[in-house]
Amino acid sequence: MISSTRTRTQEPRYVPTPLGDLAVRVAGLGAAKVVLWPSIFTDGHIYDGLVSRMAAEATFFLVDGPGHGLSPGLARDFTMAEAASACLSVMDNFGLARAVVGGVSWGGLVAAEVALTAPDRVEGLVLMNTPMDVSGDHPKVRDQMIAFGARWMGRRKMFRDGVAGSFFDPGTLASNPSYRQAFHGMLAASDPVRLSAAVRSVILGGDPLRARLARISVPTLLIAGKEDALYPLEGQASAALLLQDGRFEPVAGRHISPVEAPDEVAASLRAFLGREKVG
Repeated sequence: MISSTRTRTQEPRYVPTPLGDLAVRVAGLGAAKVVLWPSIFTDGHIYDGLVSRMAAEATFFLVDGPGHGLSPGLARDFTMAEAASACLSVMDNFGLARAVVGGVSWGGLVAAEVALTAPDRVEGLVLMNTPMDVSGDHPKVRDQMIAFGARWMGRRKMFRDGVAGSFFDPGTLASNPSYRQAFHGMLAASDPVRLSAAVRSVILGGDPLRARLARISVPTLLIAGKEDALYPLEGQASAALLLQDGRFEPVAGRHISPVEAPDEVAASLRAFLGREKVG
């Protein structure tokens, strides 16, 4: 969790967007402005460790995705274009003409869509553990099962433990009881209809990102977990080669790198911000 009450902010602001009201926390005191969207099955708290390490260097705008955390969500599927529009609504609400935009997994897809559709709003793009080949035309059986589980089993500990096993190295949650409680608590309290609508939208819909990476014109940092079985390192490395201005950083752990390897992620982001002189 974030260690300083000054960096923690205030209560979340609820921002009207095309995906309903989104809860956004502002944390940090630094000049660089960084908007971060989370993965499915998580909320903005996955970035608390990153914020605590970089509070003097950046101001973070931490979004809870629809149907996750404190954001109510919708009882329907949506597109990544709608999610990108929602992210831009967050930026508008906070008066951010431009910012670094990024996220983990789902958050990376949203951020990439923002960079593709509104590159003038993006100082830099941060893709962490981002699916490159998810396709609505060819959904994987694994993804169909995850979407089914989100609808009918999301509140059960067995399902939550299964998600945790895919997302985190076994020692991560054991050594971080505060986040373990937040992770299980968020999923246990979620609305299964709205949670599953978001999950379906991410892993059963959309166009593969890999084929569109060469069109991204903004500087991009691509972070990948070395042990991420969901989106393995080799595929992430080959995707980075397609970027016009890309920087590839493998880090320890599985799928949620800011929780698993906050020091490495902070170092990579710090170097990226410095290189681009963002702020």
